[in-house]
Amino acid sequence: MCEAGTSYVAIAEAARLLETTEMRVLMMLKKNELQGKQQDEAWYVDRSSLQLCSKPKASDIVKPGCGGGCGSGCGGH
Repeated sequence: MCEAGTSYVAIAEAARLLETTEMRVLMMLKKNELQGKQQDEAWYVDRSSLQLCSKPKASDIVKPGCGGGCGSGCGGH
């Protein structure tokens, strides 16, 4: 788990910085891989946790056994 700081960025900015999706950032928050807070129904990520965490790998996002480009036609989902 990453340590918290005091500067926050919006989910979209966090996703851009991590080169991933907003959904992945939300999942990282849920798993305590990132620190954040919810304010006025929007989530914000602690900027220091972005600097301390490594970027997610494609294998963190794509289901095991999937090549990631088949469009679900391969039956691997």
